[in-house]
Amino acid sequence: YYVEKGFPDVEVDYRIERDEQTGYAVVFYDIDEGGKVRIEEINFVGNEAISSKTLRKQLETAQHNWLSWLLGSGKFDEKKFKEDLKTLREFYRDAGYLDCEINEDQVEIDFIEDDEIVITIPVVEGQLYFLGEFTVEGATIYTPTELLSAVRLETSSPFSPKEVDEAATAIREYYTSNGYLDTRVRAERVPNMQTRQIDVVFRISESEKFYVESIKIEGNTKTKARVIVRELALSPGDVFDRKRMEVSQRRLENTSYFEDVRLNPEPTNVPGRKDLGITLREGRTGNFTFGAGFGSVESAVVYFEMSQGNFDLFNWRDGFQGDGQKFRFRASLGTSSNQILIAFEEPWLFEQRLAFGVELYRTESDYNSADYNELRTGFELYLRRRLFELVEARLSYRLELVEIFDVDRNPDSTLGGSDINDDGSVENDGIADVFQSAEGEDLVSKVGLTFLRDNRETLVFTRKGNRSSLSFEYAGIGGDVNYYKMEGRTAHFIPTFDTFKQSLSILARAGSVTPLGDNDIVPFYDRFYLGGPDTLRGFDYREVGPRDPDDDDESVGGNSYSMVSFEYAFRIAEPLGLVVFYDWGFVNENDLDFSMSDYADNWGVGARIMLMGSPLKLDLGIPITSPEGAGGGTQFNFSFGTRF
Repeated sequence: YYVEKGFPDVEVDYRIERDEQTGYAVVFYDIDEGGKVRIEEINFVGNEAISSKTLRKQLETAQHNWLSWLLGSGKFDEKKFKEDLKTLREFYRDAGYLDCEINEDQVEIDFIEDDEIVITIPVVEGQLYFLGEFTVEGATIYTPTELLSAVRLETSSPFSPKEVDEAATAIREYYTSNGYLDTRVRAERVPNMQTRQIDVVFRISESEKFYVESIKIEGNTKTKARVIVRELALSPGDVFDRKRMEVSQRRLENTSYFEDVRLNPEPTNVPGRKDLGITLREGRTGNFTFGAGFGSVESAVVYFEMSQGNFDLFNWRDGFQGDGQKFRFRASLGTSSNQILIAFEEPWLFEQRLAFGVELYRTESDYNSADYNELRTGFELYLRRRLFELVEARLSYRLELVEIFDVDRNPDSTLGGSDINDDGSVENDGIADVFQSAEGEDLVSKVGLTFLRDNRETLVFTRKGNRSSLSFEYAGIGGDVNYYKMEGRTAHFIPTFDTFKQSLSILARAGSVTPLGDNDIVPFYDRFYLGGPDTLRGFDYREVGPRDPDDDDESVGGNSYSMVSFEYAFRIAEPLGLVVFYDWGFVNENDLDFSMSDYADNWGVGARIMLMGSPLKLDLGIPITSPEGAGGGTQFNFSFGTRF
């Protein structure tokens, strides 16, 4: 503990004093803390091929800097430092310097002040070795050309033991993906000291081809066997493909039913056959949550949520668990919104890889505008199917009653005043006509089709991967509104530097909605808006877009839009990240109008704090270009969740 806090010279001793009468003893710890030190510099000598800056990046031990108060860096931990020296040796050897020497006994630690040290690490780089010829011996099932096509080695490149080991693994996987599970591959090095080249011979010991005999499952105390088997990419009688076994393991892990999943081939008494052994440890799939949330749009809210990710509608004896269904109930009460939601999904309808779901909901909100309240009550039915390993399609039908009520008719509205016409009538210019005309109820009946591809490595603090969707929606089947909407979204994440886990994310969206039938107007509640914490963060919520010039420039939404957002993130500490962002976008009045003449953009900085499994987002957005009526000035946004 003391070493972690920056006291490398701490000495701890103890003594025991016994009370013979009571039989008890007291343990006393004698602590000499020594001086607290910080690492002012880490220097290298003897390194000519690789810069000191590059070498420092390989170390866990770091110099003291302006963020050390937050990150805890700049402290000397002897155990960690010894591991760093091993890491440096491996780094050099993987760069081709196989004879590199970094001697721990020759490292110098000098005090330049009572509490500051300088570490000097001597390096003997040695000679640089190169990869010579690489060949295959012992292969009879496949040709050397076929096997070497699976490796990424280049003659005359610096010799990397790590890359050679990876090449041997790739050749073995070539065999095991075709059922030759017991094949062994050994990389034999043949050095030539005169040319400093190292030839590599991959010696192969081939095995017989194996097929799946049976599937054995252990540890599923509540999840039904058929729920497990249907996730597998292997069946009895199939060629025992190790890659398909790994796909099966990932599928089982992605269900979130289990804390631990292990799949392995197991021997049998039948020649050419192996069992697929599955060992599981059940996880917690139910969740009861009662809490409070807040945001710059929805303000404060209290909520209760109950969910079960491994639900069984008909198994009350085991607490409605084990059939892989999903159930969710949520009720929330807030200053700007109220919601009740009940959702159920059967992921394997009729034992096919086809999910069926239903949602019932009632949502009341007033945060979309200060001039009206909105109530949506309805249900949605959907079918969802995986088309490829990472791509799924979703077909849905939604029927909802949309009610616009409590429309503000106050002629002294802060949005405007009133005018007296020549005939003595009062004309209220405080409320947009579109709100008044929509007051009442609309029945909205619509079908939708969405294609989704998602290969993100994590769902929060994402650094790598992509999530893209393309959706089509038609409203008008027996309803009061009639339109066609299409929208595309993508979010791409690129890791940049490992220091502070830096990454760049690029988010893009575009959409258009076209009115159909006799009514050539899309209801304002189904139009597009920009502005707020999830779109253009330098502007008020839904304030970027077409406005009604006759009604005090009230924002009324548009029929087409596009936006792009760039965000550069730094993971400063485990719960904390910092971001710098730029947002750009526009909303146009007409459908399929993607002219960029009336755009808005902003830049800003923000923080991401992980709280209770969800990221708290704090963003300060500063407008650069403000369309007329959209307002200006710095905007502060805060909310829970991840935007896409």
